[in-house]
Amino acid sequence: MTEAPEQATARTTAEDRIHALGTTYEGVIVHEGGKRCGLQWTPWVGDWFVSYSPRNGNSHAEGHWDHWVDLALYILRDPMTAKVRPAAHAAVAGVEPLDLYTETGADLSYEDLAERFAPEVDRANGGVR
Repeated sequence: MTEAPEQATARTTAEDRIHALGTTYEGVIVHEGGKRCGLQWTPWVGDWFVSYSPRNGNSHAEGHWDHWVDLALYILRDPMTAKVRPAAHAAVAGVEPLDLYTETGADLSYEDLAERFAPEVDRANGGVR
């Protein structure tokens, strides 16, 4: 007796299912940390992820530092992080990211940026602080 096609399909391996998804060459949204700051999975490459812009629909992720922090939190809180970096996953337990369009209101000032990037800022200004 032969099996129905749906039964045979149910027995395909995870690798087969991933390869079938990868034939479309479309990224799968994983997380969005801001208006233009997101992460997609590229199934045709396996364990590979790329940045993308939810608002612009391209691969140029960008945004305020706060948006990147949200994206980092989403990544660190993801169950996949618990598999590859359990300590990092545990470190953010209880730290909630904000929603896609909410910001903390704690933007970085020019002073914050100059302090963090002092060598680059000083070099651009001829060594003058």
